[in-house]
Amino acid sequence: MNDINEDFKYLRINFRKNGKIIAEDVFKRVHPAYPKNTKEICVFCKSTSGLTREHVFPQWVFENNTDISMISSVNNQTQTYHKAVVPTCSTCNNVALSNIEECIIKTLKIIDSEGNCTKDDLSNIIRWLEILDYKLQVNDCRRKYIKYGNSKYSREFGKFPVAMLRHFFEMSPFKAYNFLRQSQNRITIKRKLERIDSLLIFKPKISEFNFFNLPNEHIFLNFPMFKIAIFYFFRKSHNNEKEALNEAYEIMTKVLNE
Repeated sequence: MNDINEDFKYLRINFRKNGKIIAEDVFKRVHPAYPKNTKEICVFCKSTSGLTREHVFPQWVFENNTDISMISSVNNQTQTYHKAVVPTCSTCNNVALSNIEECIIKTLKIIDSEGNCTKDDLSNIIRWLEILDYKLQVNDCRRKYIKYGNSKYSREFGKFPVAMLRHFFEMSPFKAYNFLRQSQNRITIKRKLERIDSLLIFKPKISEFNFFNLPNEHIFLNFPMFKIAIFYFFRKSHNNEKEALNEAYEIMTKVLNE
């Protein structure tokens, strides 16, 4: 396995150089007010060659179960984890992201068996979660808003991406672009030690894969294969782990009991 730090560095450099170009392409590609770009780009480096489909969640996370779905909090629209993909070049997908995932799997196994890990390991988990948040936002920018179940719907809404409709009723539709840029900027920051108190790793009560997130705010993931769960606050800082745990518990209780 390559030095994982080099793979994170590779992503940081690409976003510093090309983040704005990539974010504009992602935001405008489905937006009805902009002309259609026919050529896809890699959402990590803007390359147009050797494009592959990178799963938003690596397949090992949902144990390659093609039946389970994630539910959008915008309109309860479902999408199977297996079909949630973003365009990524072969280098970013099969080298950088693959090496990072290999490292994360190894770290989660250590936490499961030994119950602890180093600060560097925790920093790498944070970096990986930031990548997940970015891919989730890219996915929402590329999905059109459709009617699902009893969700409120207007035919006009169907022209817009899910990410934009998330902020529509705040009258701030371009927040989706700003959130996308913020998620990129987080990835460009190397140092994560001061964020460790906002990362919680614990033994869950639920035994199946589970996930929820609020873009730019927090993410929860349960890994039944490792018997651990993770909760992380992307922006909010905490004075200590107990403070973060109390807030995370309130959020988890509300979301998981709905």
